[in-house]
Amino acid sequence: MSSKVMPRAVKAVLWSLLFSIVFILSVGIFAVCLWYKNTYDVEFKDLLYTLASPLKGTGESTIALILSVCIPALVIAVAVCAVASFLLWRKPPFLKYVRRVVAGVCVAALLFSCTFAVFALRIPAYIKSLSEKTTIYEDYYVDPDEVEISAVGETKNLIYIYLESMETTYASVEDGGAQSENYMPNMTVLAENNLSFSDKADGLGGFHTPLGTGWTMSALLATTSGIPFSFPLGENGHNKMSQREKFASGLTNLGDILAEKGYRQEFLCGSDSAFAGRDTYFRQHGNYEIFDLYTARDEGYIDEDYFVWWGFEDKILYDIARDEISELAAGDVPFNFTMLTVDPHHVDGYRCDLCEDEYGNKLANVISCADRQLSEFIDWCKDQVFYEDTAIIITGDHPRMDTTLVGETDYYDRTIYNCFINSAVAPEGETTDRVFTSFDIFPTTLAAMGFEIEGDKLGLGVNMFSGLPTLAEEIGYETLETEINKFSDYYLLHFS
Repeated sequence: MSSKVMPRAVKAVLWSLLFSIVFILSVGIFAVCLWYKNTYDVEFKDLLYTLASPLKGTGESTIALILSVCIPALVIAVAVCAVASFLLWRKPPFLKYVRRVVAGVCVAALLFSCTFAVFALRIPAYIKSLSEKTTIYEDYYVDPDEVEISAVGETKNLIYIYLESMETTYASVEDGGAQSENYMPNMTVLAENNLSFSDKADGLGGFHTPLGTGWTMSALLATTSGIPFSFPLGENGHNKMSQREKFASGLTNLGDILAEKGYRQEFLCGSDSAFAGRDTYFRQHGNYEIFDLYTARDEGYIDEDYFVWWGFEDKILYDIARDEISELAAGDVPFNFTMLTVDPHHVDGYRCDLCEDEYGNKLANVISCADRQLSEFIDWCKDQVFYEDTAIIITGDHPRMDTTLVGETDYYDRTIYNCFINSAVAPEGETTDRVFTSFDIFPTTLAAMGFEIEGDKLGLGVNMFSGLPTLAEEIGYETLETEINKFSDYYLLHFS
């Protein structure tokens, strides 16, 4: 082979590789972003915080699903590149022009995919929010350390049940939801027979989740402290909470208050509690005992190598909850037992062996199963000696992050389920046709337990039992969401 042919061949190979890489990258970006756009309904800020959390503890099915979307598209892209490269090596007379066309197509494909990704991920709105500042915390935030929180007689124990992705949209249209059938009939009855605050004038309703409250850790933060998750990203930011020694060290929340009042506290979840720093948050704010996947293995509830979905399914979680609550109730101090279910997690939920095949949709069957398991657990609670002395609060954490069953429903209308059982107080104002958010659950929880709050406001939340207007009602929900999405010096200074 001559010295002139060799460089030309190498050059051709390099150009072919470059075109192939650009084209394959374009296809990969487009495939993932198209799947994301059609599957999820979350803001870019929420996505960033989720991605910034370590993968440790992530459900295996989520990662597998992403790979299942990418791999077929990439295989097709590789095949196209291989065929194109073979044809180009045949050296047609107009080879130079063909290469230019191929180069143009590849560059255009990459530009199109990147542009599509920018708008599919809602990046422009996120960039806009970074350039604006808010004074909402200076104007409206109520520091729990600066108001009196006192007991009205004997306060109650607390059982707080967070139901993964539990929206009111799973109920039938007739009952206030968005489905042709009611997939959560037991929860609907619980809400009717007890106390449930609603955004509707009639039927099952719930609370809204503003920006910064739309994934599990942010929902836990918002409902226990009255603020959104707006810690900065990056190595020095606080979203990597599981890697840091302090989680919101300047914040006083529900756990801090109850610990100071002498409560023994526990957090139970069916996954790795280190995911997104949940263990750090609860330990540092109330000295909670943590019971998670690894505790369940150590205590013999599951085998050492047991792992399904995100860890173990809810039927095991409820068995553990019964044992742990019984042990807490046998003590001589009041308790706060907080638990988080997992089976309805995106994408499409997990079908355990208790799930029936009632409907033609996997998620509908999972929701129905979750509804039955919760109802059976509440029935068990009613038979226990601690029941009358215990406030039981049931809420979802956030709207589901995929669009199964809710794709035709506006995000604002996808409100979160809430039910207050054995509240120590009765509401003084309207409980229906209210505009309220995750932030309002914080002071409302304390009021349900029998605590009086000076001014009936904590964080950005209002005690719903008081009848006072919530911040969303006072300044408007859109204004509230716009302001908390902006940068805040106060937030960084006081909560970090």
